[in-house]
Amino acid sequence: MLLNQQLFATGVNNNAYFSAFTLASGPGPFPTTTVAIPSNGVLPLGGPNNNVQPRMRPTVQRLPTLDAWNATVQRQLTNTTTLEVAYVGNKGSHVFAGNGPAYDLNPVPLGPGTAIVTATGVQFTPTVPAEQRRPFYNHFVYPGFIDPATGTTMMCCADGIMGNYFGNDASANYNALQVRVDKRFSQGLQFMSTYTYSHANNFSADGNFPYGSIPDRHLSYGPDDFNRKNVWINNFVYDLPFGRGKKFAGGAGRAMDLVIGGWQLTDTMNWSSGLPWTPTVGECGLVNDTGIPCMPNVNGSFKMGAGSLDPVTHTVTYFTPVSSLTYPTASVGTDTCSLSRPTSGPFALPACGTVGNAGRNSYWGPSAFTDDLSIAKNFKISERFNAQFRMDAFNIFNHPVLDFSQNDGQATGGTCVDCGGNNGLIKDIQYGTTMRTLQFGLKLMF
Repeated sequence: MLLNQQLFATGVNNNAYFSAFTLASGPGPFPTTTVAIPSNGVLPLGGPNNNVQPRMRPTVQRLPTLDAWNATVQRQLTNTTTLEVAYVGNKGSHVFAGNGPAYDLNPVPLGPGTAIVTATGVQFTPTVPAEQRRPFYNHFVYPGFIDPATGTTMMCCADGIMGNYFGNDASANYNALQVRVDKRFSQGLQFMSTYTYSHANNFSADGNFPYGSIPDRHLSYGPDDFNRKNVWINNFVYDLPFGRGKKFAGGAGRAMDLVIGGWQLTDTMNWSSGLPWTPTVGECGLVNDTGIPCMPNVNGSFKMGAGSLDPVTHTVTYFTPVSSLTYPTASVGTDTCSLSRPTSGPFALPACGTVGNAGRNSYWGPSAFTDDLSIAKNFKISERFNAQFRMDAFNIFNHPVLDFSQNDGQATGGTCVDCGGNNGLIKDIQYGTTMRTLQFGLKLMF
């Protein structure tokens, strides 16, 4: 038996903390529910109150596998410097869709229909009702059990109860060109510069792009949510050549060495291209009854790029939406599915019962740039004791990492290319990033 109990705080103690129960008394008595067994003997899969989510898995479990390969060429440029160029690839098989682990195995696929103009507006009406288009509609039969609503033998499944299917039956792949220049520590300097150009693709698992055994599964395939195609990282450590025993002012006295000697710079710079995002349109109800996916047809380029900060709204415009993809005025009774597709800029409304060719994660957000610099001053107190004072500057150039992809879990502006409001706006910096932060420290070593 599966039951669900929820406990809520009923008061506030002197420390202003809410408490649902005390450890001394424990939680309250578990509620009991009397469930009348239906005459047909079939119990609800979600429990008596339909508040238990059943988990489903394949009858045959296949272990995830990863095939990886690479080819690398390395060239020594100097005694301390090497150049390396590599191709790196891998393919994951029998993995979870998207970030896993569950998805809906019985979603509603797209289907044809009509969109008749009425006095109150236009609404798409499918030729086949949504529930009947599900892959497992009436796929399973329960002989001897009668559906009280129809008086016929019960059949399954006409809903999305299978949204918790743990099916490791997706795939993913990664291909990259990687270049690295590495200088080992000599004459006080060490640095490494790496560049990666990559493509990572997988299947999503959310409701926007159904995955499974239906014809629309290709709609869920596209760039990985967190893949930046271009990533360039530089880092170096440099002991400045000033002071006693160094290249410059090597014979400096103790007082002079205390001022000019022992300085060290450390820097890490990261420049990356943007995260992917999916363009949508606001007229789903005119072309399908699923609501999602709702992507436009694209024919041409679309101008994107972060502008200046609006001091009033504190937002940055990344793209300006085109005019709404609505039908021209038509007389009552007209089937708008038979009309030419509305267009605006490079976008057009797809045909009824279809999805646009834009593709999942086909557009890319603003690039990211950060530079973290550390300045350290080392002091020699005695043979046994040394001290170091350092300043760490995170994002020293105070460059914002603008957030627009919506793939990092933070709410930002919308991605509808023909809607107003917040669409096309950047409203915050990317989750997990900060503006310039300074940190000071003093360390004693012995």
